Amino acid sequence: MRSVAMFLCLSSIVLYSLIASADDALVQVGHNKLDPAEITVTVGTTVVFHNLDEMPGGHTIVASDGSFESPGLAKDQKWSHTFTEPGVYAYEIKEHPSAKGKIVVE
Repeated sequence: MRSVAMFLCLSSIVLYSLIASADDALVQVGHNKLDPAEITVTVGTTVVFHNLDEMPGGHTIVASDGSFESPGLAKDQKWSHTFTEPGVYAYEIKEHPSAKGKIVVE
């Protein structure tokens, strides 16, 4: 019985650490829109881009400095990028260049 209690305790600790380290941020992508357009995250954060709208060929997320580019995202598709270096990353929707965003990584 003691080994079962120990196992459950250790399992809970491992599960908690996995949940606590899940450091994601969400950006919703729409027709000519990013929500939120600007976010601040810490190094190691994964930003998930979720396309909510129909677009022939999908919506493509591109960094102004060329550091990342998604494939064309169909409606309800998601794509993610993990930021491993501090800095300011400007980006836009390739098909709607006036839809600009900024990710500040601290």
